[in-house]
Amino acid sequence: MNIYIDIDGVLVHDSLKNNGALANGALELLKYLTQNHNCFWLTTHCRGGENHAVEYLNKKFFSDETAMLEKIKMTDWGAWKTDAIDFSQDFRWLDDDTYSLESEALKAHQCEDKLIKVNLHQNSNQLVEILKHFNS
Repeated sequence: MNIYIDIDGVLVHDSLKNNGALANGALELLKYLTQNHNCFWLTTHCRGGENHAVEYLNKKFFSDETAMLEKIKMTDWGAWKTDAIDFSQDFRWLDDDTYSLESEALKAHQCEDKLIKVNLHQNSNQLVEILKHFNS
């Protein structure tokens, strides 16, 4: 299965309160996903042919953990993240914020249920729960 992963607000807290710290369960979730699925960055850190995702996240992981970040492939998308999704393959998309046109694209492909909406403000342990769901 293809897994599309956003960073800010999903793997990394986006609030000043947490100073951009890794979300609880981010390391374990990424380890599992990169070992068991075909993973892609779907984030503003990887866009327009440039991939700064690993560079951005390297500062947040220990050096022996960063090899898994290299396993995640880059995507190239324009105005909408859904431009990078391969709708012909089964997928899940982890994101905290989607635009109405992206939601419409998911609906047009009858795969609204493939989006895993992350809200770390409401549930700081959501990634731990997502990992349990993938493992079940």
